[in-house]
Amino acid sequence: MQSVNPEFKPPADYKPPVTRVSDKVLIPQEQHPDINFVGLLIGPRGNTLKAMEKETGAKIIIRGKGSVKEGKVGRKDGQPLPGEDEPLHAFITAPNPEAVKKAVDKIKDVIRQGIEVPEGHNDLRRMQLRELAQLNGTLRETDCPRCTNCGSSEHKSWLCPDKPNVTNSIVCTSCGGAGHISKDCRSKRPGAAGEVTTEDS
Repeated sequence: MQSVNPEFKPPADYKPPVTRVSDKVLIPQEQHPDINFVGLLIGPRGNTLKAMEKETGAKIIIRGKGSVKEGKVGRKDGQPLPGEDEPLHAFITAPNPEAVKKAVDKIKDVIRQGIEVPEGHNDLRRMQLRELAQLNGTLRETDCPRCTNCGSSEHKSWLCPDKPNVTNSIVCTSCGGAGHISKDCRSKRPGAAGEVTTEDS
């Protein structure tokens, strides 16, 4: 408009239209049905996806077949969700192409890791499971187990050289001796329960 009229001033409440750049990354779920790509991308409680969005500055949405769990209701009016009839993909939108490219690279890296790295050795998956256990309150520090006797991480508690002698800590209630229980006591105290005393008349 300013090229037509150089003295044109837009209204005070005028906002230029927001230009959005978008891209799609196909998720190869059909070629690798044993790998949970959606879980790897979204993470526990959506935290992995949120972190990716924060880091890249792009909005990432998982769409397509298999993006919504079985039995979950789509739209209330019965219309299909956007991209529901397409193959599984990540839909990325951002205000600039740099943010979109950054997000595309991150998603492709997660997919590549999911395919190339076995389940037990995938660091992202391990971190996600650890985070989920932490969120659920079931996290056990098994990555660096410590001996419950001395606190060392060099050995397990049952292999501890400083472990206390359990037998010496057992005290007999009949004779007061250490190392046995009253049921196995050989020298019961006079008048103790279960002892038969004989008196000469």
